[in-house]
Amino acid sequence: MGAPSSRAVALGAAFLLLLVALPSAFLYLTSSAAPAASRAALLNLKPFSARCPPAAAPPLRVFMYDLPPRFHVAMMAANGPNATAGLFPAWPPSAGGIRRQHSVEYWMMASLQDGGGGGGAGSGRREAVRVRDPDTAEAFFVPFFSSLSFDVHGRNMTDPDTEADRLLQVELMEILWKSKYWQRSAGRDHVIPMHHPNAFRFLRNMVNASILIVADFGRYTKELASLRKDVVAPYVHVVGSFVDDDAPDPFEARHTLLFFRGRTVRKDVWN
Repeated sequence: MGAPSSRAVALGAAFLLLLVALPSAFLYLTSSAAPAASRAALLNLKPFSARCPPAAAPPLRVFMYDLPPRFHVAMMAANGPNATAGLFPAWPPSAGGIRRQHSVEYWMMASLQDGGGGGGAGSGRREAVRVRDPDTAEAFFVPFFSSLSFDVHGRNMTDPDTEADRLLQVELMEILWKSKYWQRSAGRDHVIPMHHPNAFRFLRNMVNASILIVADFGRYTKELASLRKDVVAPYVHVVGSFVDDDAPDPFEARHTLLFFRGRTVRKDVWN
């Protein structure tokens, strides 16, 4: 595999910026007061938009494939009543553990539902905007919940239910192969979430040129994934948020911006 083009590096960087929106999207959509169909306050990044100057470059133009619900939200039907009701569903509070940990695919799709994201509400800033005309797109997002598919369809690897996961991957590749936009770049400008290390495990060698959203590179060959083209997305926040601030502006009042609580080595003990 040759060195990545400046275009691939730019696409990866733009999607990394888009991922900054995910924690705010998570806090909003898991709120009991958040209606499933409302997107107005989805990406409220006031602390970030207040501190960061406007981006000099225009937002990345992203086309999202219109895949049938079975590739994404229909797999949430057991945990969310709106998953197949025609509305984009809120993330179900009952879906914790590994599903929540690898749910970056859901938050990326959610952030594109109303046209894009990455900037604060009312700020006029977006790192990415959704376009309906693929001819105007700079990147193509494939909303296949590959991590959730692995988790839903037989997680023990030898379960007969894993055939459903394999068939989804086969059908998805048939859709992509027929797309002239996939054909013209061999998928190099396509973004595919593959966050769980076993996600897309049957046909992953067929998307090794694409920009993959991964948790790390622990179970991928160097031909499939690397920092030259892919984006490492952190696990979704699973530590309880502190909500008892009394200061008028708790963000300004804090002296510690962030801290780490988790593993430093895959499958190591908790720190």
